[in-house]
Amino acid sequence: MSSNNILLKRIGGKGVLLLLLLNFCATILFAQNVVIRGTVKGDVGEPLAGATVKQVGTNNVTVVTKNGTYELKNVAPGASLQVTFIGYKNEVIVLKSGQTTANFVLRNNIVTLKEVTVNTGLYKRPVGNFTGSAKSYTGEELKVVNPKNVLQALSVVDPSVRITPNNQFGSDPNQLPNLQVRGANNLPLTTNTSGANPVSNGDFAASYLSNPNQPLIIMDGFETTLQALYDMDISLIANITVLKDAAATVAYGSKAANGVIVVDTKQPAMGKLRVTYSVNASTELPDLSSYHLLDAAGLLEAQRIAGVYSDKNQYNDIAKKQWYDYRLAQVKSGVNTYWLSQPLQVGYGLNHSLQLAGGGSQFRYSFSLNYNNSEGVMKDSGRDRYALSYNIGYVGGRVKVNNNTSVGYVKGNNSPWGSFNSYSSQFPFFKNNDDSGNPIKVLEPSSGDLGFAISAPGSLAFLNPSYNSTLNVSDYNSSLSMSNKTNVEVSLTDDLKLTGSLGWQGNSPYAQTFLPADHTSFASSVTSSMMDLGSYSQLKGNNNAIDGKIGLNYRLSFGRSTLLAAVGGQLQKTESSSTQIKVLGVPNDYLDEMGLANGYGLTSTKPSATVNLTRNVSNFGSISYNFADRYTAEFTANQSGSSQFGSNSKMSPFYAAGLSWNITNEKFFKPNDVIQSAKLRASMGTTGNQNFSSDMSQQVYQYKLVNNYRLLMGTVTTSFANPDLEFQKTLKTNVALMLGMFKNRINVSAEYYNEVTNNLILPLEIAPSTGFITYQDNLGATKNEGFELGISANVIKDPQRNIFWTVGFNTGHYKNIITRLSPAVEAINKKNNLDSDPNDPTNTRYQSSPLPRFVVGESTSRIWAVPSLGIDPATGKEVFVKLDGSHTFEWDANDKRAIADATPKFKGAFSSNLNYKNFVLNLNLTYQYGGYMYNQTLVDKVENVNLALGNADSRVLTERWKQPGDISSFKSLVSDGTNGLQTTKATSRFVMEDSYVDLASLTIGYNFPSTLKWVKAAHLSAPRLMITQNNLAHFGTIKTERGTSYPFARSLSFGLSTNF
Repeated sequence: MSSNNILLKRIGGKGVLLLLLLNFCATILFAQNVVIRGTVKGDVGEPLAGATVKQVGTNNVTVVTKNGTYELKNVAPGASLQVTFIGYKNEVIVLKSGQTTANFVLRNNIVTLKEVTVNTGLYKRPVGNFTGSAKSYTGEELKVVNPKNVLQALSVVDPSVRITPNNQFGSDPNQLPNLQVRGANNLPLTTNTSGANPVSNGDFAASYLSNPNQPLIIMDGFETTLQALYDMDISLIANITVLKDAAATVAYGSKAANGVIVVDTKQPAMGKLRVTYSVNASTELPDLSSYHLLDAAGLLEAQRIAGVYSDKNQYNDIAKKQWYDYRLAQVKSGVNTYWLSQPLQVGYGLNHSLQLAGGGSQFRYSFSLNYNNSEGVMKDSGRDRYALSYNIGYVGGRVKVNNNTSVGYVKGNNSPWGSFNSYSSQFPFFKNNDDSGNPIKVLEPSSGDLGFAISAPGSLAFLNPSYNSTLNVSDYNSSLSMSNKTNVEVSLTDDLKLTGSLGWQGNSPYAQTFLPADHTSFASSVTSSMMDLGSYSQLKGNNNAIDGKIGLNYRLSFGRSTLLAAVGGQLQKTESSSTQIKVLGVPNDYLDEMGLANGYGLTSTKPSATVNLTRNVSNFGSISYNFADRYTAEFTANQSGSSQFGSNSKMSPFYAAGLSWNITNEKFFKPNDVIQSAKLRASMGTTGNQNFSSDMSQQVYQYKLVNNYRLLMGTVTTSFANPDLEFQKTLKTNVALMLGMFKNRINVSAEYYNEVTNNLILPLEIAPSTGFITYQDNLGATKNEGFELGISANVIKDPQRNIFWTVGFNTGHYKNIITRLSPAVEAINKKNNLDSDPNDPTNTRYQSSPLPRFVVGESTSRIWAVPSLGIDPATGKEVFVKLDGSHTFEWDANDKRAIADATPKFKGAFSSNLNYKNFVLNLNLTYQYGGYMYNQTLVDKVENVNLALGNADSRVLTERWKQPGDISSFKSLVSDGTNGLQTTKATSRFVMEDSYVDLASLTIGYNFPSTLKWVKAAHLSAPRLMITQNNLAHFGTIKTERGTSYPFARSLSFGLSTNF
């Protein structure tokens, strides 16, 4: 063998060895790299499709899929994985040895107001360039709190959003809530004196007239009604933003004083066809815990003590004793009817929501279908909702086009069982049904049937309201609505965009009430014939709104500066019309047709019709400058015009300016163990309010045949024109501080606001010789001042084990005072101090409840009553304090004083959200402290109760004065507390503290893992089960009957949702 061959062999052998060594090392190295799999979800369990998962320090990146899962290959052991997603805080996990699974739960970026951009409904602006007060909530967040009522959920999570409790209508599904943002800027007066009321809440102006403090509601860039939001499928809501101060709302000009609620619905996204289905089953349980009525024996004893069965006339006294003996026999026989349960039921509801979405890079689409049946707790009452909508989007080059069409139908059924108070007042010693189980129409035999000399004390006949449920009663309202909205966006350059939108909305409300001739409301008819028994009422209307907008948005970045500008204009026209008719004389239960009635009757009014028309124009311009993400200055101006105001004041300007300072990015700011981030902002500006009738500044005439001249038609002036009537304006000031503390585990947001409303629109009383009584003028001013505080804390944050616990606390306080009033308003105060009702002299209870009084320096929610020292132990009479400090037994309206304020000192909520692996536990407590309430139901059921006609609170026996020396809370027991001097009128004795804690919602949920066999087999994505209990418990300082006409309810919901 030659030396060369030997050398080649040696070299070849070393090369092979070297190659094997390198291959071995590479194998070991790559064998250590692993595949990491897991999920990425938001803090309420929603999958965050599109989030990025990255191995820190490398280019190894993957994207989260639509069902929230990801797979990252070639990950080195001990590597750090980081997940990022817009609007959420970044999360980093350091892998442990052998770990192949990593699940992430991202938290909303609370320090930056929980969103990267703020949508005002007219333009979008990054948080860094926005100085206004805004708070945004996702639809999923609100759904966890209350899956049935988005307005109730919003009032729980945001202290500035308040729903005034309706103690009369309770949980009635057909009653819209009274919604306010940061309190009231108007006096509680009816400014619609012309009688031109819109037909229903399907009209923009309708709910504004009943609540002039209601905020403006914007949905996908267009104004909408409170009813539309109330009836909306919560599954379609992407997020809701509450705009509060002038800097955030002034672009809406004359409509922004009460705040703005901006609703964004879910838009179609690119991808394969995705099917989302959710079903929510619910139950409504009547809450009667506030009722403490007398039973049969207790009521009979209270009647005996009060003298119902006694009479100075010996003949009548004997007859009344016969009635007592008859009723006592009923009690001893075991009759003790619990009338409260008669009209009630457990209400069941079912909500189906189906959404389909998909599309390519240019055309995208979505389709949604919703059916929601919700029964109330009163029998045969409820609300049915049907909705269908589709959305088509096009993205091509620099053009984006979106069109949305929706159709909806709502029907609200009122209970044929009547008002709940007609049952709470029934005598429990009356039987409800006969021996066959059928309701008895007349609950007690007549005096003739029993052989008694006189009729029963208090009434000729006691009627059974449940009897009406056996008749063909019809009482419902409905609304068919349609809308079409188109939005266009053209990118003229990369930094300049032209936007335009055109929308039409319309609805046709309808209402019908049919009461057959056998209805108990006609049992005491005094008509001379049977021809007027039975009634049929019908209301038909039509509402339309056309809204068009155009705008330009410009962005300029230079150096460390960012400049944003937006200008736009809007035209709006709204129309509403209605006709209403009532006829009498319908002899048969099933002849429920208007043409079968006898006529209009002796007391019925003629048919009525109303037409309302408004035209509005609004132009705005907004500019924002940000330097180095530290300093921001923003200025917005608006000019609004409306046909509602005087001919000399059709247009009005509005302005707002704001500043913000991101202290975190200052060089001198050194993050420490206590504070890691800080931001300060302030704003000031004027906004307007036009929540008034369409013709309040115009002269209105009404044709009347009785005012004819030689058989020519005459007219009557119903309202006087005011060409100088101006826009009502509110000057708003807002200061806020936001802090991230203790390694950003605690986030604090504090805001102070001051709102001064000028040109307050009030009715001015003028000389009757002019032919009319009032007209509208700018006569006053009010001021609202308050603060809001929000704290959230990450108690547990363990991404490795997927355990997170976040708690939150918010509170709000505001005080309202009247700062200026015209002397003409004193006429309203004088009328409310009269002993008798000027509009109804037969009203014996005119002063039995506090009437409003308006005084400069006092709150609009003050409770005015005569000061009381309580019940005199010697006489059982109430002792009052006069203005001069002297004491008297005589109640005098002129001695009224401001006793307390109904507005609470603090109102807010506490929340807890626990995510333990796949389980979710959410708790929300709401509270109120320091408010006061006039306990009207206590007055009506203890002292002003007529025991000869109705039942009473149990305290009528246990806590009323009986004999000299008794120390008691209530006056002596009398038969009729509404008769003359016995009537208890507005007194401080019944002004009571109204503080409470409510368990507003409790939710338990479970997110089924995508690895389960049945989930894979069914091709499901992110299936989720949620059980929610709403209004579970109420703990209050005041004992009062709640829900007098319709009871309150506790709600339990079972929800299941998934994607396909």
